[in-house]
Amino acid sequence: MKATFSSALPFLACVAPSMATLKARDIHKRSKHFGLKTASMENLDLVGNATFEQYVDHSDPSLGTFEQRYWWDGSNYKTGGPVFLFNPGESAADGMIGYLGNDTVPGRYAQEFNGAAIVIEHRYWGKSVPFDTLTAETLQYLNLPNAMKDMTNFALNADLEFCEEGDCNANDVPWVLVGGSYSGALAAWTSQKESGVFHAYHASSAVVEAIYDFWEYFSPIQQALPTNCSNDVKAVVQHIDYVFENGDDDDIQELKDKFNLGDLNAMDFADTVANPISEWQGDQDAVIEFCDYLETSGGHSKAILNNGAGIGLVAALDAYAAYINKTAGCGDGGEDCNTWNDQIQWDTPDELDDNRPWQWMLCNEPFGWYQNGPPESDGTNIVSAQLRPEQYARRCPLTFPETNGYVSGMVTGFTEEHLNAYTQGWDAAYKRVFFVNGEFDPWRSATLSSDYRPGGPVNTTDAPVYIVKGGVHVPELFIDEDDENTWPIIQAALEQMRCWLDEWEKPSKA
Repeated sequence: MKATFSSALPFLACVAPSMATLKARDIHKRSKHFGLKTASMENLDLVGNATFEQYVDHSDPSLGTFEQRYWWDGSNYKTGGPVFLFNPGESAADGMIGYLGNDTVPGRYAQEFNGAAIVIEHRYWGKSVPFDTLTAETLQYLNLPNAMKDMTNFALNADLEFCEEGDCNANDVPWVLVGGSYSGALAAWTSQKESGVFHAYHASSAVVEAIYDFWEYFSPIQQALPTNCSNDVKAVVQHIDYVFENGDDDDIQELKDKFNLGDLNAMDFADTVANPISEWQGDQDAVIEFCDYLETSGGHSKAILNNGAGIGLVAALDAYAAYINKTAGCGDGGEDCNTWNDQIQWDTPDELDDNRPWQWMLCNEPFGWYQNGPPESDGTNIVSAQLRPEQYARRCPLTFPETNGYVSGMVTGFTEEHLNAYTQGWDAAYKRVFFVNGEFDPWRSATLSSDYRPGGPVNTTDAPVYIVKGGVHVPELFIDEDDENTWPIIQAALEQMRCWLDEWEKPSKA
């Protein structure tokens, strides 16, 4: 039985290059970070752009400033109207200008409330980078407190060209911070740690809880998979874990050779075998292809099953192995997917791409969010228990070695528990934050809608949480009025935002 899914957000699948040129950036792409959908603006005549002199370190202004890029659309703006600031997070923002349009949440808010929409580039991404190289020393200023204060400092002090009367800052009109994924969490955290500047927030797929051992990432995927595909994947994974935990060296080698991954250790093997499932967040079509391949016995059998039982372990194992052989791009024996090879160039400080600053935040805050298998295999997991968070965490000191006495937060002993104590994560008393999560978003397990949150998912009148049925990652940021699952939530967001904006009062001057 073939699998059927809804349409997906585009995401680039990773094909491993040869080991001779393998660098950290190529491996980190397999770490599956968020990456919002890019968006272009149809009418660029409506868009202005400028830079803001932002502090390198808000705790030490003597270090100077850097230029932080931003774009705006003030075509809907009327005097006294609100300003909607959208931070796209861990991507260069020049590919995100389309979020100013009225077919997106920030642009629709601006249109609905006679406001202005602004897209601001996150520090250390795109051209908003304070330094020419990214070492453990120069990256010290890429941290959560600075990222939040960037938003409030901009809201309070930016000289905005669309504001002819010069009274459009957060002390003059209501400002709303909008974000999705990491930047959705940034919006929610800002409401807690830097309250009093932004009046309200819209947080899509906001991963507010930092998690080191994030095996729960795969739970929504398992729930979304067709039963036959899920059953067969679980059977194969259970077999893999049984062999690694109970087989002898010959048994383990035979299994690895079957997937043409004989040269890999257990973690790299499990990581590579998980690749087809890991595509779910950004490319559901790739998972459709995988499930169809699996359920038709490697593309050779034309017998379509009419039940959810699947094709069974023997056939599924053959098909799964054939699919990895066909698609993994690991070379003979898997040598090009060997991340434990000491020839890998992990430390690449001159590469100012999207991956390196994101890896720093995972290591420094640290966010964690390592997408791995569970501590123990119990027959319900779709990713092997051989894949543990150490597969990724071990790379932190390799990617960011000590530089002039500076290291990442993880190396100094800072943990996800420390970060959650700082942000309050799942347990914060959020106020005037509109949350939206996708039912089948793998990141849902780190949001307020997580099934693993002690006490269960949370929803309050001060911070309403909506779940998009069948939705994946940031499911509502692009508006489709014909979508019966997202359009009612957009209408609820507009109604809620109107109520919150009506409550705004201009702060009194001390």
